[in-house]
Amino acid sequence: MEAERNGEPAGLNAHFFRLVATFEAAAMQQLGKIANPLTGDVEVHLEGARDSIDMLDMLRAKTDGNLNADEKRLLEHVLYQLRMNYVDVAKAEEAGEGAASSAEGAEPKGAEPEGGSGDSPGAPSPDSPGGSSDDAPSDEEDEGA
Repeated sequence: MEAERNGEPAGLNAHFFRLVATFEAAAMQQLGKIANPLTGDVEVHLEGARDSIDMLDMLRAKTDGNLNADEKRLLEHVLYQLRMNYVDVAKAEEAGEGAASSAEGAEPKGAEPEGGSGDSPGAPSPDSPGGSSDDAPSDEEDEGA
């Protein structure tokens, strides 16, 4: 375990944590996972959510090599959770179901992406929030059946 890295003690920098938490909360609101604090309504805005996720991914890329282990783990975990929720909501929207309800509290086991060592900027995003190029057919399962 790292006690210190580049003169920065292990643990979370409070400002870094607040920045990540701000974008996480914005994305969760835009994904319809939490209510808008001003209106009390649950709204889904996929483009806004994609922008919030992209901002966190940019932060991850720009800070690569400058974060301690705890900060890196936090950022990768938040990105993974948001991407999984984005995929869930986008599929539900595509199917015409409106806001998805199953992914809010569900964290996939092993939430840390294995390939997310920081070398590849868009690392393990199953459906990077910007496109809808699913490898698996969504509702068209009769292709293989």
